[in-house]
Amino acid sequence: MKKTLILLATLLIAGATASAQVSFGFGPATRIYYSKDVNYTVGVQVSFEDSQRVSDYFGYSAGVDFGTYKKSDYFLKETGLTEMYLDIPVRAKFYIPFSDDFQLFFFAGPSPSVCIGSHVVSGKDKASRFGENSNYSRFDVLAGGGIGCEIAERLKIALGYDHGLLNRDKGNITDLHVAAAKLSVSYMF
Repeated sequence: MKKTLILLATLLIAGATASAQVSFGFGPATRIYYSKDVNYTVGVQVSFEDSQRVSDYFGYSAGVDFGTYKKSDYFLKETGLTEMYLDIPVRAKFYIPFSDDFQLFFFAGPSPSVCIGSHVVSGKDKASRFGENSNYSRFDVLAGGGIGCEIAERLKIALGYDHGLLNRDKGNITDLHVAAAKLSVSYMF
């Protein structure tokens, strides 16, 4: 996993020098936890993306997304979950140009993901989910895609969904897969 993250970071840095478009964005996001029950957290994400166009209809991108997510028990107001994720999406992009100022695009690809912080709050106590006896894994590889549009080569709006491929429960007591749904608005430089 470490080699993959280093390779993706190198590609991102190398691509930035020859890039046609760099963008910075933010937006609402959610993490969905699939096991016996379905649970979710909601939050916000910040993203940086470096896109390269190969032709009018095809391109690729690599980026970094940071998101923070939270879930509270709204009825009891005593328990909650806060998590922070760092994702490195690598995407193939397919464009449909409608005019010089408006393009629709579809994207798909993998996204290595690491949970850099996860805390459970119960009353006044706060505990990390990555303790000594924890079965919760920090690492995942997400696969997914989405749709978006670029307006006047300055504004990008995208909606995407990624599904976790790895079982996050290291104890193998139950299968736990994490998915991510994101909406982002980005400014393109």
